[in-house]
Amino acid sequence: MLRKLILCAPLCALLASPFVTFAAPDDKSHRAAAETLLMAANMEESMNSMIDQSLEMQIKANPQLAPLRAVMRKFFAKHLSFESLKEDFIDLYVEEFTEEELLDIAAFYQTPTGRKSIEKMPVLFQKGGELGSRRVQENAGELRKMIQEELNRQNPK
Repeated sequence: MLRKLILCAPLCALLASPFVTFAAPDDKSHRAAAETLLMAANMEESMNSMIDQSLEMQIKANPQLAPLRAVMRKFFAKHLSFESLKEDFIDLYVEEFTEEELLDIAAFYQTPTGRKSIEKMPVLFQKGGELGSRRVQENAGELRKMIQEELNRQNPK
């Protein structure tokens, strides 16, 4: 028995080594499942809608940007479009979800309720952003006071 343990020890050490890699689940099918989810979630259209809404919110907050709308839209399309971020999104989803989970989520998005949630998501994000902005504006005085108190605490006269 001792002899078997002695012979097994190097193998156990090798298997425990961080340098030993094992065959990962089928990365290609996992990535395909993530892409299926992105397509089922209508991610391209949602991202385009969010880009447009974000741009309009920025212009509304800073009207002097209005003449630059086309330039900003071109920049966002280049760097924030679905096509430019697709592989990065796939990486994120593969990292966070198993292949089975991705397929389950995609199946949900293909149901009437799932499609409705996708349809409503940009509106909910916009309204949530507006709610957050409004809440910060309503309480900006409190934030300024807190900042000033902290600055005074850090730098007493």
